[in-house]
Amino acid sequence: MKALAEMYLLSLTDVLVTSAWSTFGYVAQGLGGLRPWILHKSENQTTPNPPCVRAMSMEPCFHAPPFYDCKAKKGTDTGKVVPHVRHCEDISWGLKVVDSHTDI
Repeated sequence: MKALAEMYLLSLTDVLVTSAWSTFGYVAQGLGGLRPWILHKSENQTTPNPPCVRAMSMEPCFHAPPFYDCKAKKGTDTGKVVPHVRHCEDISWGLKVVDSHTDI
């Protein structure tokens, strides 16, 4: 119950900064309709450049999307099938819904 309360409180903020892969952040951005700033994970103890990026939309990232095209009977880049689905900022293989009619 405390976790749900914390996610709800996060959703009430004016500006949201989340860590990459953050379930709390994904829930808060969805509840609050916020486009958060996402801090990238460091690799090999080096700071990413840039260290953070603005999310494309308020939608959460789907970490395990399907990648198989049944018609073609092979793997496909599902982030390029339709204009309103793109790869996530924090997980290269993840997918999220975006507004394809606005500049991101």
